[in-house]
Amino acid sequence: MIFDTVILAGGSGTRMGCDKLLLCVGEDLLLARAIEPFVNRNDIGKIILVLRKDIFDVGRAIAERYGLSKFLFVKGGDTRSQSVENGLKEVRAEGVLIHDGARPFVTPQLLDRIVLSVQQFGSGIPATPITDSVRMVEDGLICNIAERSKLYTVQTPQGFLTQQIMQAYRMRNGCDFADDSAVFAEFIAPPHVIIGDERNIKVTTLGSYFGLNAKIGIGYDIHRLERFRPLVLGGIQIAYDKGCVAHSDGDAVIHALIDALLSAIGERDIGTLFPDTDPKYKDIDSTVLLSEVVALYRKKNYKVSNVSIIIIADKPKFADYLPLMKIKLGNLLHISATLIGISAKTTEKTREEEAIEAYATAIVT
Repeated sequence: MIFDTVILAGGSGTRMGCDKLLLCVGEDLLLARAIEPFVNRNDIGKIILVLRKDIFDVGRAIAERYGLSKFLFVKGGDTRSQSVENGLKEVRAEGVLIHDGARPFVTPQLLDRIVLSVQQFGSGIPATPITDSVRMVEDGLICNIAERSKLYTVQTPQGFLTQQIMQAYRMRNGCDFADDSAVFAEFIAPPHVIIGDERNIKVTTLGSYFGLNAKIGIGYDIHRLERFRPLVLGGIQIAYDKGCVAHSDGDAVIHALIDALLSAIGERDIGTLFPDTDPKYKDIDSTVLLSEVVALYRKKNYKVSNVSIIIIADKPKFADYLPLMKIKLGNLLHISATLIGISAKTTEKTREEEAIEAYATAIVT
């Protein structure tokens, strides 16, 4: 089944006090991160951006990254329900996903579950159980105690058979609804709920924006030096008469960075992912390993916000190589070199010149 996607970006941001869709998450706009998970899926047809008139140019600039032919641009309405109706008018696929542009962390796995639910049950609504106790309050007093086990917070994207959700919106007769599942439940049938994703938050306040799903990873690596081996650090060949002893090319900088990236998202370390007992990794270029980790990030909809690396060695001197390392790593991570900090420190001759160490930290969103 093919799905068109309606992404709602027509709100005024009154609760936030600013245009949240134009805030940055790493190097990307929040709206761009919300759009990206839908772009390269084979089961997604058109992406219909429902925008305020004043940010049409922003939406078009984001769409140009992926090819304008996949996108349609629609003016938003005065309410969410009106904006959804405007977007649904352009839907031609059998199924439709309706998504809030203020949710930037949708994963491919969540989309898979929603799509499967629509195929099996005609609708798919991601929701997560409420963990806090809930009370109904009137005039500052608790008037009722809700049964928490039956309460869920609802997320987007929400998936439907196109004709059914269109029918529901035609029947709403001007009434406004908080979300699409409410319209569907009112006029069609109880929609089918699937387990949502705790990472799939909606940015509504400054509190929900600051520290936005940021994760930190720390990595470390050390390699013994030996004469007549090539020395490669940060993907750059270093002119020196010693190199790192390792199963791979011994790039301690990239190895520490890989561990930092893996730990930030709860994955096992480099030795587990690329074991030194496997012959295919013998003398392998570590930039290839880093590219595989970047592909894993793309699959899970994570991006690197910034990186800091320290190299520790008495010899050689690295000052002339550090800018080249930053450019190389920036290209591999798909971020600006200005977001990568690399420094080199000596041991102040507290030990013999026998190894190179590297420490890395990464902030990930």
